[in-house]
Amino acid sequence: MNVSRNEMIAAVSRAYEGAGHQIGDYEDAAQLVTFSQMCGLGGFEAITVPPAGPKGGATPRLVFENDAMAVIDAGGADVCEHGSLAAHLAYAKGQTSCIATVQLANCRYPALIVGCLSLIAQQGVFVSGYWRDGDGMHGVSFEGGAVFPHYWRIDAPTNAGETSTITIICTGQPALLADAVSHQAERPGAQRLERTAPQIAGDYNQALEQGIAVTKQEWEALNAAAWPILVPSSDHSRAGAGPT
Repeated sequence: MNVSRNEMIAAVSRAYEGAGHQIGDYEDAAQLVTFSQMCGLGGFEAITVPPAGPKGGATPRLVFENDAMAVIDAGGADVCEHGSLAAHLAYAKGQTSCIATVQLANCRYPALIVGCLSLIAQQGVFVSGYWRDGDGMHGVSFEGGAVFPHYWRIDAPTNAGETSTITIICTGQPALLADAVSHQAERPGAQRLERTAPQIAGDYNQALEQGIAVTKQEWEALNAAAWPILVPSSDHSRAGAGPT
């Protein structure tokens, strides 16, 4: 079945709210999952459906910081909780340093960072992100001003746990980013999958025009996750429904 972008955003937002995520976090989750799914990067495959509840503390913990680098411990939280913070911190440091690196450690669903990186790339900087999961190593790189990334994956199955570490590199100098990308992607003999930015843009536009493909089971599970935020039907609840 196919659903529209707006339907997907609304359903994911309700599901994350039903799972106990806070306002702002469940809205970010809806945007990040939908963007990833439309880009063909597996938004649904990146999360559990229905979504798991929040695990992080009230605030992330800054483990290390200097002018060009920072390490943030997410405490097991989803990328929707602290991914935007990490991406914007990398952007801010990249404005004052030749190249900035920020790591978001101990976070769930690292693949969803792509939407966060897209937002800062659109501000004119060159940015890349790397993470590892059970399938291997993944990477994305954005040209300055780009909406969609170049994506690569190196098949190197590991016993990765529920959480991972995301490394974000941000710079205003494309040559520096190219060197960093080449270094990260060098794995002689390993099977490598690549998808170009135009290919990803094509998937996104097709989903925008034709709808986002989801299975009936996934869609039902997503909507079922919203049940905790629904209220029982009663004379009182019906009296407060609708326009005033």
